[in-house]
Amino acid sequence: MNPVIWNYVTRSSALIAWSLLVISVMWGILLSTRILKPKDSPGWLLDLHRWLSGLAVIFTILHIGSLLYDPYADFQIPDLFIPFRSKYTGAASLGPWPIALGVLCFYILIAVQVTSLMMKKLPRRFWKVIHYSSYVLVLVVSFHAGWSGTDTRAWMYRITALALIFFTTVALIVRILFPKPAKTLAATVEGRRPNQNIENKRNLAITKTYSAATGILGIDFIIPMQEVMPSWVPGSHITLHLPNGLKRQYSLCSDPTDRTHYSVAVLNSPNSRGGSSWIHENLKAGMTLEVSGPHNHFELEHASEYLFVAGGIGITPMKAMIDSMPHRRHWRLLYAGRSRSSMAFVDELVAEHGSKVIVHADDEQGGIPDLDALLAGFEGHVYVCGPEPLLNAMIQRVPAQRLHFERFSAVDRDSGESESFELKLSRSNKTVTVAKDETLLDAINANGGALISSCGEGVCGTCEVRVLKGTPIHLDSVMSDEDKDAIGVMYPCVSRAAGKELVLDI
Repeated sequence: MNPVIWNYVTRSSALIAWSLLVISVMWGILLSTRILKPKDSPGWLLDLHRWLSGLAVIFTILHIGSLLYDPYADFQIPDLFIPFRSKYTGAASLGPWPIALGVLCFYILIAVQVTSLMMKKLPRRFWKVIHYSSYVLVLVVSFHAGWSGTDTRAWMYRITALALIFFTTVALIVRILFPKPAKTLAATVEGRRPNQNIENKRNLAITKTYSAATGILGIDFIIPMQEVMPSWVPGSHITLHLPNGLKRQYSLCSDPTDRTHYSVAVLNSPNSRGGSSWIHENLKAGMTLEVSGPHNHFELEHASEYLFVAGGIGITPMKAMIDSMPHRRHWRLLYAGRSRSSMAFVDELVAEHGSKVIVHADDEQGGIPDLDALLAGFEGHVYVCGPEPLLNAMIQRVPAQRLHFERFSAVDRDSGESESFELKLSRSNKTVTVAKDETLLDAINANGGALISSCGEGVCGTCEVRVLKGTPIHLDSVMSDEDKDAIGVMYPCVSRAAGKELVLDI
C-alpha cells in the first residue's frame, strides 16, 4: 500500500472526528435545552447524540491508529498515549504542547463516553462533572488541530476549522442562554441535594380561560412584556400560588416546543379543598397570578415504543408527551373517562392522531378497558396518569423498569399513632423535638430549614430532603419505599421517623 495513503487517512479522520465531536456537543445542548421548534423528543435527540459521539470515538481511534503508519508523522505507540513523549512539532515555537493536548483530549473523550454508558450506575454529580468536560474538550481539540495539523495553510482547512469553531461558540452561548428547566424532584436522580430556598416564582398573566370539557377549565399564561417562556420538557408542572393561601400543582399540557405561553387544565373537583373551586370561580383573563416552576418528576425517558394510559384529567401530562413525539416514533394512547363530554382534548387528539388514540368512555362502552388485551405483546415503556385504581391495575401488569406513573391523589398510608422524636438539622447544627401532633415539615421550617413544599399530601415530591441518619417512616406516594431508601431521601410533609432520632441534610 502506498504510504502516502496513511497521511490522507490521518488528516481526514482527524477532521471527521473533530466535526462529529462538535455536532455531538451541539445535539447534546439541544437535548438539554429543547429549543428546537419542530416536532422532536428527548428520545430522538438522545439517539442521535449517542450515535454521533460513538462515531467521534471511532474516527478518533482511526486517527490515532493511522499515525503509526503515516511516514510523515513518525509516531511510536508510547507517543500516542503519553503526553510530551512525542518529538513531533507542528508549530515549532510551541514544542510538544500541541500533541500533548491531543493525548489529553483522547483521554477526556474516552472518560465522557465510558461514564455516559455507565450513567445510571454512577452518582449524578460525578457523571455531570465528567460529561461537562466535553465543552472543554471541543475547545482544546480546536487548539490541537490548529497547532499540530499540516493543512493549516490550506484555504479549505481554514474554512472548515473556522466553521467548527463558530458552531462550537454558538452552541456554548445557547447552553448559557437557555439552561435546562429546573428540576426540583429527584425520584431517579442520585446525589442531588435538596432544593431549598429556591422556588423560582414569577408573576404570570392569564391571557385566556376556556372550557376544555365539562367541569374542566383551560388556562393560558404568559410572562408580561416577554415573548418567550422558559423552556420545559413533557411531564413538567407549574405551581399556582393562589390568593387564598393555597398552592396547587397542574401539569403543563401545551406543546413543549411552543414557548409563547403555558397551558394547564384544571378539573373542578367535587371534593375540592379550596383550590380547584377557587380557580373555577375566580380566575379570569387579564388577571396575574404568582406561579413557580416548571418542575418535573414525570419526565419522558428514551424508548423505542410508548404506551400512554390516561384516566380523566390525567390526560394533561400525556398530551404534552404526545405533542413532543416525532412522526416516526411508535406510540399509542388509551384515554379513559366517565363520558366523552368530560374528557379534555379528546376530539383534538382523535382528529390529529386517528387510530393511535383509543377512547374508552364509560357511558358509551360500559365497564372498564381491557388492559390485558392492550398490553399483550407490548415491550415498550408505559406512562400512566389517572385515578388510583387505574394506577394499581397497571402496576400489577407492567414490570417496574418499564412503568412510569404520576399520582394526583395521595395513597392512604396510616402508620398508626404518631410518636415524638428528635430531629437534627446537620448544616445548621440544630436539634429540635418534633411533637406527636406536629408535621416534620413544620418543625423543619419553624427552625430555619426553609424547605419548600406544595401539595402537603406526599404526592408532588417538592419537599424532598436527604436523610443522613435514622430510619424514616415513609407515608408519601411519590415513589416506592425501596427507591427512596436506595437514594436516601424522604418527604417530610407527611412522613416521620421510626426511631428516636432523625438527621437530615439541612
